[in-house]
Amino acid sequence: MLILLVAATELESAWLREAMGFRKEGHLYVSDFRGRRIELLHTGIGMVNTAFHLGKYLAVHQPDMAVNFGIAGSFDYARRLGSVVEVVSDTFSELGAATPEKFLDLQAMGFPLMEHAGKLWFNRLENPAPSALDIVQVKGITVNTVHGDPAAIEVVRKRWSPEIETMEGGAFFHAMIHSEIPFFAFRGISNYVELRDRSKWQIPLAAEQVQRFIKKEVL
Repeated sequence: MLILLVAATELESAWLREAMGFRKEGHLYVSDFRGRRIELLHTGIGMVNTAFHLGKYLAVHQPDMAVNFGIAGSFDYARRLGSVVEVVSDTFSELGAATPEKFLDLQAMGFPLMEHAGKLWFNRLENPAPSALDIVQVKGITVNTVHGDPAAIEVVRKRWSPEIETMEGGAFFHAMIHSEIPFFAFRGISNYVELRDRSKWQIPLAAEQVQRFIKKEVL
C-alpha cells in the first residue's frame, strides 16, 4: 500500500520525519511504516505550488490514499491553539469577480471550477468520504493572502462562514477529487484569524500536534 503525505514546508513535517525514520529519495521523503510505503511530498507555500507539485507527482505515482497536513488559522475562538481539526470542505474564497454591487462567485459567473463524474464543482469542494475519527470536522477556505485586517475578515466571514483558512488546502482537494484518490486533510490551529500579531501565534505547537495525530490516528 502506498500512502502519500503532503505538507507545504519541512517545518510542518520535521517531527514526523524524525519519529518515523524518513529517508530522502530524490524530491521525496520515504518511510516503510507498519508494512506500508509512506511518501512525503513538500509542495511549498500556496495553492499554485501545491497544484504544480501534486500534478508532477501524480503523473508518475498512484497512491492508495493521500493525507494533507499542516497549520491553519482559525476563525473560531473556541478552538484552542494547538488543537487538531479535520478539513472536510475547502473553498477557493477569492475566485470570482468584483462588481460595484457585490462579489460574484464562480457559480454566479457561470464558470465551474471543475467537472468530475458528472458533477459541476464551483468555489467549494467537499471530501466525499471524510474520516470516521473522533475529531472536530471543519469547513476551510484557501487564500493567497492570509487575513489580518478586521474589515476583510468580516467580509469573508459573511460570504463563506469559514472555520479555518490555509494557503494550500483547496488545491489538494482539487487534485484528489480529479484523481479519484481517497484523501483526508488535517490541520493544527496555529493562530486566530484576527488583527495580525505573530507574537500570539503558536506555530511549533500546532505543527507538532497535527503530526503526532497523523502518526497515532491516521497511519
